[in-house]
Formats: sequence, structure tokens, C-alpha cells
Amino acid sequence: MKKARVLLAVEGAPEAGGAPAVDFVRALAREHGIPELPAGYPPDAVEFLLRVNFTGPAEGLAMHSLREPKTGPVRVDFAAGTIQQRAKDDLRGQHLVRAVGTGVEVLDATAGLGRDAFLLASAGNRLHLLEREPAIYALLTDGLRRAAVDPDLASVVERMRLHCADFRDWSEAHRYDVVYLDPMFPRPEKRARGKKEMVFLQQLAGEGEESGLLAKALKCARARVVVKRPPKEACLDAAKPSFSYRGRVSRYDVYLP
Repeated sequence: MKKARVLLAVEGAPEAGGAPAVDFVRALAREHGIPELPAGYPPDAVEFLLRVNFTGPAEGLAMHSLREPKTGPVRVDFAAGTIQQRAKDDLRGQHLVRAVGTGVEVLDATAGLGRDAFLLASAGNRLHLLEREPAIYALLTDGLRRAAVDPDLASVVERMRLHCADFRDWSEAHRYDVVYLDPMFPRPEKRARGKKEMVFLQQLAGEGEESGLLAKALKCARARVVVKRPPKEACLDAAKPSFSYRGRVSRYDVYLP
């Protein structure tokens, strides 16, 4: 039997309060071609499962890797303590916000799990997010859905608009003050060094190609392009930035069109 890439698993019967969330997730999966797990389907014939929880603190979608179960489930939770701490701890002094600015319109062209986009929206920016992998897009959509009904988060996620699209196919007629790039395409020899969650997402999204992303971003940006890199990683497309903000974990290279 050919191994399925991603399947949606709706396990058990939702209570009345959870039914709308399940309907939302099922419709989302159908729209983006993610089949539901058939009864009796052997678990070893699946690489990734999108599991739905109906209630409790982990309510919503979570992605499980069946090829590397030790990585644990991945979900989007903007209420998580680590994100909230960054959002409240000298937000405008953080390198990410200093590099991008505040009060501007930003295209996050490689959204991933949306954490950087949430921090930028918390700083007062308007965000457009692109995510090309349907399963990651589903996780992010579900995270935004839950945040939109949280009184502490709703005003932030109102400034975030998500699109399931590949930046390479995005029209250059769309212009933004800032284009933000966080490419998830490490060279093969560096793949094993990443965080477990990043390795998980790289496996799910597959290998990509960084070349050309910067040139495309410069055509879409009115004011600047910001590229997130590991501190010692080479510059994107070997292009020297106008300036950089360097931290212990990340470096933000700023290019002025």
C-alpha cells in the first residue's frame, strides 16, 4: 500500500460545543485536498496525521508525525506562554520589530506557524501571510480561528490575513511596505541541526529553493525587505544587506529597494 502523505483524523464524537470546530476543520481539509482517515486504515501507511481535539486546552488541530513520533505534536497556539512573553516583553526593542518597523503593511511571504507574524501584528503592523503547504496552512487557519474568539488576542489577529499560496506565484502587482522572508530551506548538511519542530515542518513542506526569493521580494516591497537567518548563515542569494540586526538566535538582514 502506498504511504499517504497527510490525512485528517477526527476521533470520537464531539460534544455540542465542539461540533462547529469539527465542521470548520473538515471543510478546510476538503478545500485543500486533505483526505479524512478511513476506518481501518493502517497507521503505518500514513506519514502525518492532522488530529482534531474537541475540548480542553489542546482544542483544535494538531499535526503528528508518524515517521518521527518523538518530535511530538505541532499546533498553532497564539495564547502559549512563550509567544505571549515575547509579545509583552519590550516588543518594540526586539530585533524583529526593529528590522521591520511599526505601523506598516507587511507581507510575511513564508509564514510557517505564524509566530513572527503574530509578534509583528502585536506591534501594530498589518500582516498578509502566505503559506504554500496546505497542512501547515490548515494548522495556522485553525490557530487564527481560536485566537479570534479570545478577548486577549482578537484585536491582534484582526490585523492578520492568511492566504494559501506560494510566494513564487504571488503577483508582483501586490505591493507592501515591507516583505518579510524566513526561508525554511536549509542546506542538507544543516538539516539535522535545527529544532525538532523545524525539522518536522521541513519534512512536511519538503525541500525548497531559496534562490530568487530576494529578487521577488524586492519587486514587491515599497520600503524594505527583511530576511531572517541563523546568525552564522550566509546572506540570502549572497546579497549583502544594507544593514542587519544581530541576536544570539537570529539575524535580520535588511535590504532597501
